Amino acid sequence: MVIEVEGVSKRFGSRPFATKTALAGVDLAVAPGEVVGLAGPNGAGKTTLVHLLMGFTQADGGSLRVLGRDPLHRRHLGDVGWMPERPAFPAGARVGSLIDFQAATFRRWDGELAADWCQRLELRRGDRADALSRGAAARLALLLALAHRPRVLLLDDPTLGLDPAARRLVLGEVLAAAADSGAGVLVATHLLAEAERSLDRLVVLAEGRVLLDEDVAALRERHRLLTLPAGEEPPAALRPRRVAGGWLATAWDEAAWREVQRRLPGARARAVDLEDLYVALVEDGGEDGDGKSNGADDREVAA
Repeated sequence: MVIEVEGVSKRFGSRPFATKTALAGVDLAVAPGEVVGLAGPNGAGKTTLVHLLMGFTQADGGSLRVLGRDPLHRRHLGDVGWMPERPAFPAGARVGSLIDFQAATFRRWDGELAADWCQRLELRRGDRADALSRGAAARLALLLALAHRPRVLLLDDPTLGLDPAARRLVLGEVLAAAADSGAGVLVATHLLAEAERSLDRLVVLAEGRVLLDEDVAALRERHRLLTLPAGEEPPAALRPRRVAGGWLATAWDEAAWREVQRRLPGARARAVDLEDLYVALVEDGGEDGDGKSNGADDREVAA
């Protein structure tokens, strides 16, 4: 595994003042060549986890390893590509000078790849980096994270400020190219509908806890959105849960569904996409079975 997170907790603030729990016993692993989507509401702990993996802050409990190393020692950073949620660049620095600096810093910097991405992302070397639009700044940060061919890629909401065409490029081709190179990718995103095709696994955080960690193909296989006549309920074999506009089957069973259709000719089922599933999970607060539960107890909720 290129990323290993075991039982990690993180709180901010100190007693007797109010403290906030950002992460509460999080487990997560990413394999080489795997693209893992990290989703959750604002304040769920996504950025905190990325910062821990970069070594910017220290966990209060549990352990983290990136490429087998403790992130706090910062010895992994030469092999990590990082794109922050809101990139910032030195005052007056030009796009070209930042690219040249990265080229001199990273031993595996690929100048041809950088030039190719510079052209495709429509970046001009002479432009001032601190004067770029929000979308252009995000594209520059992405290039700087990718062109040294990292073994681990950490992207914190990489499409923030991008137009639809650029979002499709980042969440499609960029993620696929990184994974094909053997990099393990952890991408925090709210745009599951656009990222879905590139993700191997989905992890959902809420209130600092893991609600779900599952292979995307398996998620699609075991979930369906159901529409039934008014007053009817699905059989328990489908492990149904009410969601907005109908029911979510969380354990798909073809035989049980055929019986529903025999009894209720108007019943309909459709495949679930990750956005549907995410909304259902976050609204309900977690799964009660095959997925990880919300672990709700008397501990403080996450910031």
